[in-house]
Amino acid sequence: MDYSRIGERIKKYREKLKMTQQMLGEETDYSVQHISHIETGKTKLSVQCLLDIANALHVSVDELVCGYTSSSSVILDREIKELLDDCTPQEKQILLETMKSLKSSLRKSKDT
Repeated sequence: MDYSRIGERIKKYREKLKMTQQMLGEETDYSVQHISHIETGKTKLSVQCLLDIANALHVSVDELVCGYTSSSSVILDREIKELLDDCTPQEKQILLETMKSLKSSLRKSKDT
């Protein structure tokens, strides 16, 4: 398991909530230093710690370890939605057409 990647995801979700490491530490009863070491991958985190952090960040454990387990469709759908959230209607239309074309190409290459 790549603890650095899990730490990156924890940091991403923490920052998305505008939480500091201190705030996350207070919410989970872990020290700021421990949170920092988790986010940088310097320490392995226990299952209990992972659950505590996921609960504090209001995300599923799957979202924190995604990439090390099969990516669930719900997570992928959310990431796609987040990617589109700040796009203009014109940008969304361009991306939609690109995705349609890419999907078609992927399926054609899969069939051959």
